[in-house]
Amino acid sequence: MRRLYFRIILGVLAILILAFSLPAVIFDRLGRRDDGASLAGPMTGTIELLKHRLECVTPAQIERELDSLKTFLDFPVKLIDSGDRSLPGELGFREIVVRNVGEGIGGGRQMFFVALRNTGKALVMGPTPGPPSPDTRSIIILVSLVLMIVGIAGFLMISPLVRNLKALEITTSRFGDGDLDSRAAAKPGDVVGSVAQQFNLMADRIQRLIQRERQLLQSVSHELRTPIARIRFSLNMLNDAETREEQRRRVQEIDGEICEIDQLVGELLDFNRIQSESTPLDLQTVSVRPLLEEVVRRLHDFRPTVGIEIVSGDEAQCMARVDRLLFRRAIQNLVSNALRYARGQIVVRCSREQSATLIEVCDDGPGVPPEQHEQIMQPFFHGGDRSDKESEGVGLGLAIVRRIVALHGGSITIDDAEIGGARFLTRWPDGGD
Repeated sequence: MRRLYFRIILGVLAILILAFSLPAVIFDRLGRRDDGASLAGPMTGTIELLKHRLECVTPAQIERELDSLKTFLDFPVKLIDSGDRSLPGELGFREIVVRNVGEGIGGGRQMFFVALRNTGKALVMGPTPGPPSPDTRSIIILVSLVLMIVGIAGFLMISPLVRNLKALEITTSRFGDGDLDSRAAAKPGDVVGSVAQQFNLMADRIQRLIQRERQLLQSVSHELRTPIARIRFSLNMLNDAETREEQRRRVQEIDGEICEIDQLVGELLDFNRIQSESTPLDLQTVSVRPLLEEVVRRLHDFRPTVGIEIVSGDEAQCMARVDRLLFRRAIQNLVSNALRYARGQIVVRCSREQSATLIEVCDDGPGVPPEQHEQIMQPFFHGGDRSDKESEGVGLGLAIVRRIVALHGGSITIDDAEIGGARFLTRWPDGGD
């Protein structure tokens, strides 16, 4: 916007300078042309007449003759000796010398020096009357010319700006009507280019947000169909149950499906909260080992038959600059995922690499096929190798992990673990961004 203001100010100044200087130049040219014409016409004739009359009389009669001619002139005329130092030096080579003695519109007042042959005298005429003051017509012409220049120059300066703003308005209207692919033409050097670029960036963010919300809505609706269908089936079977034991089992199944829906809603709220590009991070330097032990202690009771080993260096080496709550949530999701698929062993390892902390979670489960390494990080994706319903999850845990790691400027990779299953390696830079 500063560039736009700067160009408008420069344009206005340029228009004003042009509007007032151009008419002055035009009138000056016209005035000089008129002055030349008057000299070549009436003044030339007057000079020649005086010169001829004074050169034809005797030196004794020249003063009397000049006095008789003064009555017909409206400017001073006098005779001086040709050797007078006040005369122009070039008068000896030229018979008539003209000197300007004033400035004005169309020219100034003038002095004429005329050498009289065979008399030893020189005729000094002037100063002649200056040109007349501008009349009303000249003032009207001048003002009209200034207004015309201002109008034309202003139109030439504003027209591209208005055209570009109109194009931006049309693009904005299309985008508001639902055409999310509409983008403004941001030309380099254009005064509206910065506004168009910001609009395009805003449109990109809005389009990504709407697309993400649509995909999320489709995925949620798909995920909810399964437990709702199972609840409806269990309700039908509950009505047909003949024994109290069968009724209790059907009620437990319905309760389990409700718990799954509740878990899905909770994961969905967490996922949506961290999806914002402006999610604030409360970065602080934490010791990783106690957090790992806390997460393992809370989750180990879900599958106590699985052994979980924590491997780390000393506390000084295993430090990370992270958002404590989000970091713990990411580690919790990774360990929960490992518990879901592990057969009997999980290894959680912390190490340092240059200016980053590495956290890896390994299990001895079936692993992740190479073609699913990227898909498994997508929301609501379930791998094909699922032994039972309990190992399915809601499909948001790893997507939340990837988003949390991305918010910290880190990365997550998947490969095969040494103990036979999957290895999830997360990298947490010390800068946190």
